[in-house]
Amino acid sequence: MIIGTRGSKLALLQTEKVCERLKELGYEPSIRTVQSLGDAMTDRGLYEMPEKGVFVKKLDMLLLQCKIDLAVHSMKDIPLERDERLETSAVLPRDSPYDALVSKYRLADMPDGAVIGTSSVRRKFQFLNYMTERGIKVMIKDIRGNVDTRIKKFRRGEYDGVILAEAGLERLGWDIEYERLDCDPFVPSPNQGIIAVVTRKGSEESEIVNAIDDAGTRIEAEVENKVLEVIGGGCAIPVGVHARCKSGQEEEEEEIELAVYVCVSREKHVLEKAVLSKEKSLEEARDFASSLSL
Repeated sequence: MIIGTRGSKLALLQTEKVCERLKELGYEPSIRTVQSLGDAMTDRGLYEMPEKGVFVKKLDMLLLQCKIDLAVHSMKDIPLERDERLETSAVLPRDSPYDALVSKYRLADMPDGAVIGTSSVRRKFQFLNYMTERGIKVMIKDIRGNVDTRIKKFRRGEYDGVILAEAGLERLGWDIEYERLDCDPFVPSPNQGIIAVVTRKGSEESEIVNAIDDAGTRIEAEVENKVLEVIGGGCAIPVGVHARCKSGQEEEEEEIELAVYVCVSREKHVLEKAVLSKEKSLEEARDFASSLSL
């Protein structure tokens, strides 16, 4: 069983998590690394990329050519529109979905003129809106590269702070101070913090991998994707969606807390919340997304 992955340290750590789960089932997978288009084109922001799915397309191709059996991704990199011959057969239990600010300043003490690094338009607009509402003028500067590269640029003084996924920092075990950006108002990217395993649809590997699928994380991912499907979004449109399963005393009481952020323009953004029932979560998520005043 050959697992395909990007070659960054973080991608390999994520893949090792999948390998550990498969070894528990009695399999001995091997790992094949590739360089994705997104890894190769580091001279432009993600919103400037020529196509969607720049971090997954090459691995998709290898799967369809039967050169690998599985592909491991950060699920937020997987576009909604996929080749129908592929499927996400498993998602691992979700790590932190939140963003993190690595900076020499606390959020509450951010000064005028601070330079903050991110290549995400969602993070850019959320941070600018937050600071503007408090009368602080900051500068957002594009930054690309893996987590190691971004931290090094911050430490060299090229930025006063950088915004990263907390899950990545935790998986890498970085001994660095950071401030979590809470979901209100920093609603994270759909599927952030989720490790996904993609296979050929209906394959033997798909059935094997399905055994490590986490049901709660699967529900959260499906709800977030349903919202994204309705309102649109991606690297070029500032959209944040976060679903969280919240269990009551009885299993049937399980509810899903949902937060949605959409930047309609530089001057206007929408942040709305809802509570969905487990039984009708996708239908309610669709209706809620359709009702947003965008």
